[in-house]
Amino acid sequence: MKLNLSALAARTSGILIRVVLFGVVLASPAYLFLSNFAVFEPLLFPLHYLQGNVRRVDAHIIVGPYPDYGSLVSLHERGVKIIISLLDKNLIYESSLIKREDMLARQLGIQEYNFPMNSREPPTSSLNAAAMRNIRRVIEGHPRTTMYIHCYLGKHRVGDVVAMLKSEPGNKGGSAVHGPSVVVKTSARHEKTVSVQKNRVERQ
Repeated sequence: MKLNLSALAARTSGILIRVVLFGVVLASPAYLFLSNFAVFEPLLFPLHYLQGNVRRVDAHIIVGPYPDYGSLVSLHERGVKIIISLLDKNLIYESSLIKREDMLARQLGIQEYNFPMNSREPPTSSLNAAAMRNIRRVIEGHPRTTMYIHCYLGKHRVGDVVAMLKSEPGNKGGSAVHGPSVVVKTSARHEKTVSVQKNRVERQ
């Protein structure tokens, strides 16, 4: 039986084209979802329950999770003039969140900085160390300006920043994190976790 190479090549090409098209069909919704993550994010309630509290660690420094519009308005009313985002615009879903936050911050007259960090890397990595240096520079340049520092969950990357502030007593935030953090109520999205944290503080 003679092997028909032309027919085999045509059949193989046909299968590969179908596989590629099937992959595109599957990938397109995922890409649309991730590239427009800011649109869908308010509906992802399970993620919100994983987020940490908005908390004041210094007279002028507040840290926490990615803020929704209600949180931004509340933070603005509490005197926040600067937002430092630790989100990474090279991540498609975080890029979407950065764009939305930038638009909302400009509407409220809040100045925004973006110093990306990676929670999977140590604070000493080149990316995270550069972010830490930039954060120090902003804090030192605005010693009396209230600012909000956040990642998405308000835990890991923010935790590294708070640890950095704690390790530098001469810094603006150096002595602030030695005492208990004060929880700041911002919006209904964080109302449940905030009230729980308040109860814990009251019992101490």
